[in-house]
Amino acid sequence: MLTFDLKTLIFVLLFLLLAAVAGGSWFARRRRGPACLLDGAPLLNVLDDAPFGVVALEGATFRYANPYARRLLHLPEAEGALPDADWSPLLEADRAAARQEEAGVGRYRTVTFASGQTARWWVTPWDDGLGRRDFLFLLDVTAQQRTEQAGRALINDLGHELRTPIATILTHLEILGLSDVGEEVQQQSLTFAKDEAQRMARLLNDMLELGRLETAAELPRRPVDLVALVEEVVLQSTPRAVERQMALSLEAESPLPFVSANADRLRQVFLNLLDNAFKYARPGDRVIVSLRRVSEGVACTVCDTGPGIPPEHLPYIARRFYRAAPKGVEGSGLGLSLVAEILRRHESELVIESPAADGVGACAKFVIRNP
Repeated sequence: MLTFDLKTLIFVLLFLLLAAVAGGSWFARRRRGPACLLDGAPLLNVLDDAPFGVVALEGATFRYANPYARRLLHLPEAEGALPDADWSPLLEADRAAARQEEAGVGRYRTVTFASGQTARWWVTPWDDGLGRRDFLFLLDVTAQQRTEQAGRALINDLGHELRTPIATILTHLEILGLSDVGEEVQQQSLTFAKDEAQRMARLLNDMLELGRLETAAELPRRPVDLVALVEEVVLQSTPRAVERQMALSLEAESPLPFVSANADRLRQVFLNLLDNAFKYARPGDRVIVSLRRVSEGVACTVCDTGPGIPPEHLPYIARRFYRAAPKGVEGSGLGLSLVAEILRRHESELVIESPAADGVGACAKFVIRNP
């Protein structure tokens, strides 16, 4: 698979564009004398559709900004005065520095705007025959930046969480190698090492799943019959409820509209929420999944009559590796993080309430929108 440095790719695109413009200007001079770089509708049409931003700068004004640049820099018109924005001093510094560079070198910078978007820009002077002006070329790299940040956070968090199980396994392996240790102690060490190895496997699987979600493109979605999907999930989860001696039920208004969703990921949301309820509730408790129509789509809740969540944990309950569970309850601490990320990709938000409306247990709530 071929990969290209982004800076090199930008420069190749820009130099090809400038070469084409220069050739057009040369032919224009041959036919009718000097011509301005920005004269002529065909060139402006090309720049209007360019997959990067282009701004022609003259002093404190800009002669032209294509739609891509106007969207990124929040410029209301295609020409006018430069705004007094947070990026303006950086642009002026790069314009001044670019004039001191060798021809065609320009100044390259990555800048994050107040809106949270990140762009890479290149500023270079240009003489089109009627005078010198500066050109600013921009590329929106917000998605790439977020992907890189998510990847770094993934590695840092995973490295931090794996230290404890690795240290525990190494300790018990040393114990197993001792000749004067009794069989009972050896069996205990073997059990501890196995438990920690399984914990590492859960951590790795859940972390990789979360990483794929955070760094992937938008989820493909289509109209989904939510009632049919949740009925399947409840049927799949019933044996676990029976094993835990709990009652599991579905309450759904009829009829309900189809929703715009990724069916596989939405199924994962309900399975994870039910898994949480089964882990923390007690024999004899109830778990109720409810679906009801709202103006935006379908409101979904997964409620239980278990012991609930202490209020001090609620603000952090969906953070990576945050666990409010008592000791002895298995889990990676990533289940609700996965749920929250999947819902975010559906323009929805996970809300956890405890106690629930009837004063007991906990409720997970979210809304899935109409197509």
